[in-house]
Amino acid sequence: MFAAKKIYPPPFQPGQPAPLPSTTALDLAMLSQRIGLGHQAESKELAAGAAVLEGSFSLARLREGFFLHCTNITHLHDMTARFPLLKPGIKVLLKLEGNAEVSFGGTPLHLDAGQGASATPRGAVVTLSQPEDFERRSRAGTHERMVVITLTADWFAAAGLDPEQFTPHLSIRHWQPSARAIGIAEQLVRPSTFAGPMHALYQESRALELVAEALAQADSQPRDIPAGLHPGEYQRICRLQQLIDSGAANQLDMAAIAQQMGCNPNTLQQQFRLAFGQTIFDYRRQRRLQRAAAELQRSGISVARAAEIAGYSSQANFSTAFRRHFGVAPKQVRLKI
Repeated sequence: MFAAKKIYPPPFQPGQPAPLPSTTALDLAMLSQRIGLGHQAESKELAAGAAVLEGSFSLARLREGFFLHCTNITHLHDMTARFPLLKPGIKVLLKLEGNAEVSFGGTPLHLDAGQGASATPRGAVVTLSQPEDFERRSRAGTHERMVVITLTADWFAAAGLDPEQFTPHLSIRHWQPSARAIGIAEQLVRPSTFAGPMHALYQESRALELVAEALAQADSQPRDIPAGLHPGEYQRICRLQQLIDSGAANQLDMAAIAQQMGCNPNTLQQQFRLAFGQTIFDYRRQRRLQRAAAELQRSGISVARAAEIAGYSSQANFSTAFRRHFGVAPKQVRLKI
């Protein structure tokens, strides 16, 4: 039996003040309110209103397209959390402590920093050029201290930088944080003595240092290649992913897709599963749902038009699939425009 909570709307909008850090316990409802659209948190045998996290948890918008998430918590129960990341961008992570199992779009992020005195800080840069699903599995009694910085296309444009150098989608590059970077992260996850605008400037100045160090290292690091795949096979799967993401494979059957990739259909399916943990058609269906959600949220298109984008001839079937995937109805997303 699982207890789950799903709440809309997002925790804050551009131009509004970001929520202050929580330095107490958080239950599922509070956690969902902070994270926003489509958040789902599950924990076995958890009573309604019971705390699931204890510690400090903050999410701040420092500048257009520049977000800072700081975590210094103890997990009070075994828990699985899922939510869609609808806005493409680059995530810079520095984990000081923690061994939660994390994945983006089914691709695992191997970033186990360990626990306690033996913890070894580790960093990663994750590229999301398309909307993607995030999942985290954590264990009761474990601690998690980390900093996550999200940079979107708006920030890159304002900074005069080209985000294309950090493609392709779902690429994961690791970086080894310096002693200074670790010290900065430790400062960010602890309560600050600054308040108001000074606090935002304090956070932004330190976050920018982490970004500069992480991107400089990550740009020279090779992508993680899933176990069981050779580099050439992974390159082919990445080409297939780009084909699907572009929409060019929306009307193709498995035989036509395999022909374009120059590979046996069964082999292609097996390799795709190794890379993304799902079938080619499940990935395509998920990607189309995410595109439809993004258009509903960004442009306020009709639900009927969103169903077409997602490849559904039946609006009712689309609404059912949308609710199953995101935890809310399409109209609930559109009404927030």
